[in-house]
Amino acid sequence: MPIENKIRLNAFNHDDLKIFSFLCQDAIFSKEEIFYDKAKNLFVATLTRYCWEKQKPNDKNINYRVVTGLQIRNVNNVEYINYKSKIHFYNLLAITYENENIILNLSMSSKIKLDCKKINATIEDIDIPWPTKLKPLHK
Repeated sequence: MPIENKIRLNAFNHDDLKIFSFLCQDAIFSKEEIFYDKAKNLFVATLTRYCWEKQKPNDKNINYRVVTGLQIRNVNNVEYINYKSKIHFYNLLAITYENENIILNLSMSSKIKLDCKKINATIEDIDIPWPTKLKPLHK
């Protein structure tokens, strides 16, 4: 049985966050899977990440998802923008850094804006990837 390589990456600058954004594009998470510890300046989320890095050009039938943890340190404040109370699941579309804020751009024009003067983030696969027939569609 092959050993699965799990992703564990740190981000310390804007370019690192671009890699996070690529890897986490189309991740799904619920409101119950995010937490902000104000005393520790720590934002944590558990995502079900689509494994873009496992895409093979000739194999369109096998896709993978994996449970991934996201930790962002040095967070002074969290602002939820257009965050609808009746929506339980969101798609993470992109992660950007603007004006000392890490922004999680979500489906339905929602955002989570994290006030961070200094970038210090980690993503780590918690489980091993599992196959899925569903692949995110982009128009």
